[in-house]
Amino acid sequence: MAAIVETPYAAPSCSEAEWRTRREQAALYRLLDRYGMSDLANQVVGARVKDEPDRYLLHQYGLLYEEITASSLIKTDRQGAPLDPAAPMPVDGARNLAKWIFGTRPDVNVFIHGHCQDVMAVGSTKQGLQAVSQPAVYLMHLLTYVDYEFFEDDEYAEKFEALAAAHDVIVTRNHGYYVFGTSAPEAFFRAYYLRQACSVQVKVYAMGKEPHIIDPQEVARFQDQMYASEHYNYDGSTEWAALLRKLEREQPDYRT
Repeated sequence: MAAIVETPYAAPSCSEAEWRTRREQAALYRLLDRYGMSDLANQVVGARVKDEPDRYLLHQYGLLYEEITASSLIKTDRQGAPLDPAAPMPVDGARNLAKWIFGTRPDVNVFIHGHCQDVMAVGSTKQGLQAVSQPAVYLMHLLTYVDYEFFEDDEYAEKFEALAAAHDVIVTRNHGYYVFGTSAPEAFFRAYYLRQACSVQVKVYAMGKEPHIIDPQEVARFQDQMYASEHYNYDGSTEWAALLRKLEREQPDYRT
């Protein structure tokens, strides 16, 4: 049986670079919860420590996302084992993801694994995500799918690593999603708009009308225009400072 958390873990002092990573990651946990993208004590957010590429931060299983603070995160080695002997062991799923994703993608510094209901619903259809909205257009070329497995054996790990090497968004059929980012803002941006794209698709089909699906050539043209735009950033940087200001107003304890 998994351990029951009576008192959250508190990390010892750390470098300024690590503390910046901790604050960003804690902010990401809180924002996912603030925007309805948490799932009780489940899901995972992982971060690579700034200036320490082989050191990762994970959360203590059993905490709600609204409880997580910068100091409560657990620093691990490449295998997901805590570096502080007093720290609890992160849940196996989180340790596996950190090992697979960060070990496969040196460009990825943050990942999110989530269970948003609308993403789960769309991922449970044969068609998957379709080009029925702007966020879908933005994400479709980043996305692939993997079949759900409860036990993550070596065969599954090999399959997951191969997909992670070539994609930034993985939807698990009938289960949830994984998004990767070079930064916390980018990971949040992708998770937020994946949920929005799936929510729109669920609503479109619920109307019982024939959907207007954007032609694949138009999708490619729009994607080129998005990334060439001088007026908007598709890495979350446009919104991130404002999101942090929101947390400072509403939940400033995230950075403690």
